[in-house]
Amino acid sequence: MPATFAGDFWNPASFGIPAKKSDNFLKLGLAILRYYAEKYKSQGTDLLGKTIEDQGIVNQWLEVEAHNYHPPLITLVNHIMFSPHFGIVRSEQVIEESEEKLGKVLDIYEDRLSKSKYLAGDFFSLADLSHIPFTNYLVGPIGKGYMIKDRKHVSAWWDDISSRPSWLKVLEICK
Repeated sequence: MPATFAGDFWNPASFGIPAKKSDNFLKLGLAILRYYAEKYKSQGTDLLGKTIEDQGIVNQWLEVEAHNYHPPLITLVNHIMFSPHFGIVRSEQVIEESEEKLGKVLDIYEDRLSKSKYLAGDFFSLADLSHIPFTNYLVGPIGKGYMIKDRKHVSAWWDDISSRPSWLKVLEICK
């Protein structure tokens, strides 16, 4: 059953996914990603990994993104791009602190990506895919692309994942 804004958009049941009311949005978002990756894995790229070991690494990097990468990035996006629309008071101190935190995470990514093409290994996975939307804000509208481009391996990874035909199609649809 497809979700619509007319219904209870934040209700997991709108997506056909059972979940407890106490689940927060971020965990719910990851649950939705995992659900659709599993449901449609035979129709395209297997985003979860072929072996149990690969799946564990994919899940590990999804958690790294959710708890370490996404929080400072969403804070940057909110304070730089969306603050006037959401009533957030733009704070240069919060922006600076978030950029510093994200930079430290990106340094860890740089190390990881110096050893493998993608986060979970040498295959494109949900761990990579989940980074695309908000990283696109980082390199585009909020003008912090140097955070990616100044790191050789992160930059190569970003160039690869952001030039996938499926993402380019999403960008075209959103114009």
